[in-house]
Amino acid sequence: MRSVEVRPGLDIAPLPQQRMVPKLMAVSAVLVLPLPQLEARIEEELHNNPALEREEVLCARCGAEVTAGVCSSCGHVPGEPLVEDSLTAPRANPDEDFDPLSHVGAEISLQEFLLLQLAAQDLKGRRRQLAEFLVGCVDHRGYLTCDLQEAASRFRLSVRVAEEVLAVVQAFEPVGVAARTVEECLLLQLRALEPSPHNLLAQRLIAEGLLGGLARGEYAKVGQRLGTSAQEVREVHQYIRRNLYPYPADRYEAERQGGGRLKPQEVPRPDAVIVRTPRGYAVEVMGSPTMGLRVNELYRDLYLRARKFPQEFAPNAAQHIHDYVTRAKLFIETVKRRNWTLKAILEAIVEVQREFLEFGPSHLKPLTMATVAARVGVSESTVSRALDGKYVLLPNGRVVSCEVFFDASLPVKERIRQLVQEEDPDAPLTDREIAQRLRREGMPIARRTAAKYREEVGIPPSSVRRLRRDLAEGGRAALRGLA
Repeated sequence: MRSVEVRPGLDIAPLPQQRMVPKLMAVSAVLVLPLPQLEARIEEELHNNPALEREEVLCARCGAEVTAGVCSSCGHVPGEPLVEDSLTAPRANPDEDFDPLSHVGAEISLQEFLLLQLAAQDLKGRRRQLAEFLVGCVDHRGYLTCDLQEAASRFRLSVRVAEEVLAVVQAFEPVGVAARTVEECLLLQLRALEPSPHNLLAQRLIAEGLLGGLARGEYAKVGQRLGTSAQEVREVHQYIRRNLYPYPADRYEAERQGGGRLKPQEVPRPDAVIVRTPRGYAVEVMGSPTMGLRVNELYRDLYLRARKFPQEFAPNAAQHIHDYVTRAKLFIETVKRRNWTLKAILEAIVEVQREFLEFGPSHLKPLTMATVAARVGVSESTVSRALDGKYVLLPNGRVVSCEVFFDASLPVKERIRQLVQEEDPDAPLTDREIAQRLRREGMPIARRTAAKYREEVGIPPSSVRRLRRDLAEGGRAALRGLA
């Protein structure tokens, strides 16, 4: 039998290695950038690459530079017909950098907050100008100070159309804003709450002109007019005191200084806007698809000539041109891919969460990133990277994290908010009582979870709520004594 000689060798077969091509790496790096970081990255690339430049686009209405799908200065949409008597005059210095969304971090007035919400509405032409005018006529209390018929005549619109535009503004937060009377203000707030028996009776009481009698404590007389008991009217009075604000501006200030909404300095810039349109909801990513970037014409011409007549260029010069133009094209493509991907993902989310956009947090549907990925045709990791750290401006004017669309706890938090709004001021609900009520409604959560959710929506503990109520009552009593 012949022996077999085994010799050690160094022949090693190469193992397959997973490599990410430069283009995919660039797309992945830009995809994760929120708007402020994206703009910083663009400025860095503009500084380092002479073959890259940004096209300046000026608003046809006010002359401001447009870097997004709509003018951040006056809200004009490119292609929208202009009217002759535009209220917004061109700025004295068109080069001045003005972007209201970039100033959200500053202390914003009620009018600025209303204009932010107006930017998310599908109003055009004279309707939008009328809406801007009405916002400007909201006083320090939150009430409308102009005559609607005169405003309609000023913009050559019918009173019916003006009423429709006013209804859009009155749907903004704080609820009750742009009301013309106290009665209208309270009715707007009542209609935004759950239609409970006390709510409906309060609406009827106000509609029949009995608010004055209620304020004077004429419970029996008002009850007789409404065909109900004095005790029922007394309970309605307590319901109004607990849930309504006579001045919407006070409500805005209270929330701005520490309520459930984020403080203005904590509100980030949105990466996209969800706009209400007659056909439903549309998604607009902040910025044009390429953010106005393009290859410099001189470098583009030199690039084409170097490819056609390479003998005319020194080797180093040709390589310089090729490298920078190729880099510029790649960067423009990555920005375009980032915006397209974000828009497609948000459109898929909007399809599922229409009721949430229409009716609020209590109508949020269960949704996972895997479901969105399947709808768009991308990987789940792509959805995660595209939404990471991104914010969106909702039609109601709120800037929220994209994570909110996947927050299964949001309906529970909204219900906690409602329970606290409806609680007896003399006996605020404890966390244990909130958890018990939620369990009876089919939302089984522990007391600690209820406390956690309560804190996350900015509601103080029951002891603090009781103390605030006592202090408020003491302050009102002191003012009555001074009077």
